[in-house]
Amino acid sequence: MSRRSAITVGAFLMWTIFVWGIVRVRNIMNDPILSRSERTWPLILAASLWVPAAVLLVALLVNLLRKQRLAQPAKIGVMALGVWTTLVWLVRAFDIAFLSNRELPFIVVHVVLAVISIALAVLAALSLRAEVPSIDPAPTDRT
Repeated sequence: MSRRSAITVGAFLMWTIFVWGIVRVRNIMNDPILSRSERTWPLILAASLWVPAAVLLVALLVNLLRKQRLAQPAKIGVMALGVWTTLVWLVRAFDIAFLSNRELPFIVVHVVLAVISIALAVLAALSLRAEVPSIDPAPTDRT
């Protein structure tokens, strides 16, 4: 795995853990309006992002320490997490910007978070895709 790919993928995973595993979970748990049962689905959504990110970050670090390439299942996991991140943020950003009764600063902050998250997901996927060796079909002898 190239250094550039490792940094790009690591940045995406750490950002996801920070946004969803630290900030979002803290906000859910400190929200005085939410009852214990109302916290369940927001926590599940947050966990669906930060838990895979944490697992993939451990895999990335282990591979870097062992100076090995990131295994194909981990690459697929990073790309799947990128797709999930993009879908979640597109829905949340649309909801926050157009359907919720939120003030402009709240909307701006969440749209910026969405743009950063999606950009990091795309960059991580592109960096991993660039590392996939091309497979040329076996040459045929037509003589």
